[in-house]
Amino acid sequence: MDTRDYKKPLGYEEFSPDDRQEEPGLGSWIKRNPWLLMRLFMVLVFSFGASTTAVNFSYGLEINPIQLSAEELNEGRLPAGTRLGDFVEITGTPDFGEDAGRIGTEESKIGFVQRYSVAYFYFGLEETGDNLLIQTVQKPPDVTKDGEQTWRGQLTNVNSAIFQDTTQRGLGESGLVTRGEVPIIETGETPDYHREIFPAYSAIIGLWVASVAWLVWKRNKPIAGA
Repeated sequence: MDTRDYKKPLGYEEFSPDDRQEEPGLGSWIKRNPWLLMRLFMVLVFSFGASTTAVNFSYGLEINPIQLSAEELNEGRLPAGTRLGDFVEITGTPDFGEDAGRIGTEESKIGFVQRYSVAYFYFGLEETGDNLLIQTVQKPPDVTKDGEQTWRGQLTNVNSAIFQDTTQRGLGESGLVTRGEVPIIETGETPDYHREIFPAYSAIIGLWVASVAWLVWKRNKPIAGA
């Protein structure tokens, strides 16, 4: 019988068959952290919505519009500090065509753009010529009111219009200016309108906060064991 004393080398540890060494690499890390990644994805989705909502929420808090003048617009300028997305106001006379009933044609000088189920109408002002466009939503402008009026809304331009190609085509077909830098006053986008949907904005921001808290609290724990 062998009575020799076998000693384990220094630093040697005996592993059971159930002990497994984790494989290195991104793929194995993803397999080990599926719930963490799912929660992180939800945070990213709600972060996108919250960032957009925060801008609209801020716009809804505006009260006094920035006054635009025909003189500045005709010189290609805006009041100092004015940026796209600001609440603006201008007083002017609608520049309708000789046959305003044929909307979307050069004779009417009223542009028409259909985006999904939403209709947008564009026209200029006599005082600003090709240097400004007024936008109304769903309902065409009342062509019987052709005197001086005040227009309020959010400041954008032709370049920032959604579906830019469609917008420029609609403007061109009605004889309106299509230059990308031309300002547009979106009369349907007023702070009053955004204040009406503050509850929806608050819900989106609340969901974003909840998703961040859920990520920090649960991390990689399975939902079933939450």
